[in-house]
Amino acid sequence: MKRQDLREHLDDVQKKIGYWFDNTDLLFQAFTRSSYSSQYGGENNEVLEFLGDKVLDFYVTKVIADRFGFVKSQSDYYDEENDLDEYCIVAHKNEADFTELKKQIVSNETLAKRIDKLGLFKFIYLGDSDLENENFKKNLTKVKADLFEAILGAVAIDSDWNQYELQNVVEFMLQIEYFLADVDTEEPRPSNFQLENAVTTLKELAEKGRCSIPEYNQPDEQVLMNDGRLMWECTCYVRSWAMKHTAYATSKKEAKRYAAYLVLCDYFGLPDEFSEED
Repeated sequence: MKRQDLREHLDDVQKKIGYWFDNTDLLFQAFTRSSYSSQYGGENNEVLEFLGDKVLDFYVTKVIADRFGFVKSQSDYYDEENDLDEYCIVAHKNEADFTELKKQIVSNETLAKRIDKLGLFKFIYLGDSDLENENFKKNLTKVKADLFEAILGAVAIDSDWNQYELQNVVEFMLQIEYFLADVDTEEPRPSNFQLENAVTTLKELAEKGRCSIPEYNQPDEQVLMNDGRLMWECTCYVRSWAMKHTAYATSKKEAKRYAAYLVLCDYFGLPDEFSEED
């Protein structure tokens, strides 16, 4: 790696970060390893790296919550009498999925790749103890990840912890949309998904934590349809997906099954193959 002087490329580096510093000394500190400060004096990036680690964790979590979260009262299906004004994540993922997603986004491997993509590592200040150490070369992924976090720490201090600036820098440097783009489409369709077992399929998804427990509402009497037929009605509501569908059939059991089927079709983006039957 051919090192370049950060002083000669300040504008370019700040453009890559997506933030312009009032105090550029903080930016220089973010790029300074302890090996360099021990040899030549000055401050190193270890404290900034600690701060940046916390910034990264918080704002990646916030971006996920902003992207997939909502308060129940904001939903079209909110019941003022029976629902609490709770916060929900409305996406086809559960807690374990989002934990794994966040872990992937903030991993050393991801951060190191972003530093390489932005071309920032060539500006780092290294002392002889790093340059002459074979273990340093083996741990470059961690060193680059530390640099990423130190930059965030520097932005935090320089911006006086401005939330808008910090979130913008996190999203800009990480290109976080790349990780979130397919979150809603990764849920595999159950292999046994059919009308006949729709109620069971929906129940199994709930038991696996893929959705909330489905709620069914069935009137005690049949409903008179526009064509004069008497049909049984059932509404299936899955709160965590914010999905509600009502179905009609010649028996209570069939109406419940069809309502569950319609919710599953909506969830997986599939057409209702039986729309003309009833």
